[in-house]
Amino acid sequence: MTAVLSITGAGALLRQCNPAPAPPPAAVSAPLPIGDMLGSVNAYRAQNGLSPLTENWNLDMAAIDHSTDMAQRRTMTHTGYNGSNAGQRIAANGYSARTWGENVAAGQPDVGSVMSAWMNSAGHQANILNPAFSDIGFAAVTASNGTIYWTMVLASQR
Repeated sequence: MTAVLSITGAGALLRQCNPAPAPPPAAVSAPLPIGDMLGSVNAYRAQNGLSPLTENWNLDMAAIDHSTDMAQRRTMTHTGYNGSNAGQRIAANGYSARTWGENVAAGQPDVGSVMSAWMNSAGHQANILNPAFSDIGFAAVTASNGTIYWTMVLASQR
């Protein structure tokens, strides 16, 4: 958030003292089609007696933003280039989350392999099987070096 000062010239001084973070590098390839991820997640949830998640466009956009950022920087992280966390990215995309979680990964070639990696990781599996979540968004973006960066955002407004 940027503060606006009413003193003439103060805006220029503010920009000199507090420069905006550098934007991420040039764009990478468009998000990959990962339509079977929702079915895979909901199958795991059903096997564990949990209700299915609903795909949410706002959460998809938060995931796309983060996967694109990771692919541009070629780094797998939960922190955005601007210091944001998943909750901030979710809110910036118009979703008012009461609770949220995020899974990220890099290098898996397809939905099956990234889901296998997440389900074999206690923390990632806990997010996928968290009964508090009702909605989901996801993305996979390929970096210029061919590495695929995955983001799954889980949340609930209730």
